[in-house]
Amino acid sequence: MKHLGKILIAAGALALSAMSHAVPVTNWAVTTTGVWSSFAPGGVTLSNAGHTLSWGTSTGSGQSSLVITNPVPAVQNVLTLFTGDPLDAAHIANSVTLTHNNNPITGTSLTDATLRVSVSLQPTNPAAGGFPLPNIDYLIKFVETPNQAPCAAPSPANNPCNDIFVQVAGLLNESFLYDGQTYFVNAFPTNGGVLSVLPTSACTAAGVGAGCIGFTTQEGQSTQLPFGLTISTERLQVPEPGSLALIGLALAGAGLISRRRRNT
Repeated sequence: MKHLGKILIAAGALALSAMSHAVPVTNWAVTTTGVWSSFAPGGVTLSNAGHTLSWGTSTGSGQSSLVITNPVPAVQNVLTLFTGDPLDAAHIANSVTLTHNNNPITGTSLTDATLRVSVSLQPTNPAAGGFPLPNIDYLIKFVETPNQAPCAAPSPANNPCNDIFVQVAGLLNESFLYDGQTYFVNAFPTNGGVLSVLPTSACTAAGVGAGCIGFTTQEGQSTQLPFGLTISTERLQVPEPGSLALIGLALAGAGLISRRRRNT
């Protein structure tokens, strides 16, 4: 293993209404914007108005990088997920997309970075004004692996090795209280990266225990990880860690996410 790092995603400035309503909010206007706010070590380059981190000396394919893309349109409309509702595209707002350009490199490699995502929630039914809430922190550990056996996270061909992202905390069931009702903010990849139980070797490489949840990215490829966001009135129940993939990926596979974008 070359390096072990952390990506701290701080979703901040959640805007909610100061007015009181007797009924739960059923519709929200959601705005998410992200920038890299810090990184290490020296030698990693920040560019593109804070959206791109690049590192390493290219061996012919270019540097490795992590790129943030904010959603289009900027304001997403999403329905509150109540008990019994289907987790379909109407209940998922597009959030930031994280692209990992995983190229063979030498020299400096990213060890940690902070991705700060500002999430604004505007109640639209009932309609109301807003005020900020404390940040929600999402924590992911990142491991850039050496391209030689034995692989902590083998690729389908077992050579070269995949790089590793491990979910530590914060992506699911972050709560806030509004007008006497508790809501839960849930973030997850909707395509390109499957949240599933990783091999023990990958968990060990990331410095966490067996049974960790995350995804891996193949060497020499650009993996896009578009994140979706739900607002629910109850905790999302995930009976088995491997089924986390079903939250958003099944929708993307059915074309629901792309259809919603075309209809927006």
